[in-house]
Amino acid sequence: MTILGEQHWQRMVRSARGLFGGMPQTIGIDLGSCLMKTVILQACRSGVSLKDFSIEPVVEESFQDEQWYSGPVEAIQKKMAVPLQTVGISVSGPSVFIKSLILPGMTEGDLREHLSLELDRYMAHDVQDVFWDVYHRKPLKGATVEQQEHFLVVAKKEYVERRVDAFHQCGVTVRFVDVDAFALINMVTHNYGNAGSWLLTHIGPSGILMVIILEGEPAYIRKVSYGTEWYGDLLDQVLMPQFLLESKKELGASETLLLEQFFQEVREHIAETLEAFSDNSTKVIDGGILLSGGYVGAPGMVSQLAVSLGMPVNVVNPFRTIAVPQAIQQDPGFQQTASLMSVAVGVALRGVVKDD
Repeated sequence: MTILGEQHWQRMVRSARGLFGGMPQTIGIDLGSCLMKTVILQACRSGVSLKDFSIEPVVEESFQDEQWYSGPVEAIQKKMAVPLQTVGISVSGPSVFIKSLILPGMTEGDLREHLSLELDRYMAHDVQDVFWDVYHRKPLKGATVEQQEHFLVVAKKEYVERRVDAFHQCGVTVRFVDVDAFALINMVTHNYGNAGSWLLTHIGPSGILMVIILEGEPAYIRKVSYGTEWYGDLLDQVLMPQFLLESKKELGASETLLLEQFFQEVREHIAETLEAFSDNSTKVIDGGILLSGGYVGAPGMVSQLAVSLGMPVNVVNPFRTIAVPQAIQQDPGFQQTASLMSVAVGVALRGVVKDD
């Protein structure tokens, strides 16, 4: 298997800063169901800077066909400041799952050896049909080492290989594959630091991904699907025009009511996550809630969640500590879509940030 070159899948989902020894420049791509987000980050003396970005619409129906990439990739290649030759990509959705494992304390090497022999005990898929990795979580301060929690990450081979092969057909080499949850953790810890705790809530067309981050480490990961299928149509109508820099659509009374129903479901899922985490931890979420994803721009979402949950709620800034050239800052496209690039930033950070 050579889809990841000389790198093993197990190295891709770690919160690994400097995974490639501090590459001077990395292109990160987030493959969404409606938009393909691309970010080019450059290592510099003062840290990391944004070199270029692009957001291109994709046609959801063509996901079953590898050729769906050709249009967006060609558009990116024409617009980007550097050739789109080598990239890192993220994978997500129903073909990727993350499972918490509580196991006796052991070294990372022993953990990987255990899973390589016993992997079929922890998942329903045939071992030969998946790529897998395990996040060996560092024990929190004061925690017992007799039992440790780890996160097993599994992705269907067919799902990953089709995306890698599709890029290859466009003349682009995929150097590494990441997972959205861990790309987001990378982005948050880089921009907001390791101190304290956060609930990152990534809200997009395929559902809600919630990650509680304690002291820079993932402490709880939960993915949920929406209870109804019409949210996507509603939110695409409301949000897509602004992402494409078109005139915003005025909301009617019925749309406002439907949005309130959507906000209510989001609030309930967040509340359930906070409750489930508090049952197993004495830690509290002192940093508040950070929102990311394509649907966080829904009008009124931030204020309504803050009031109903009684805690700080903010849209994440994936460029909070990343230098953004003035020309890009003044670009209306960047101003409208910066919050959508969280996963792409997390992917690109793997290549440009040296290990601490």
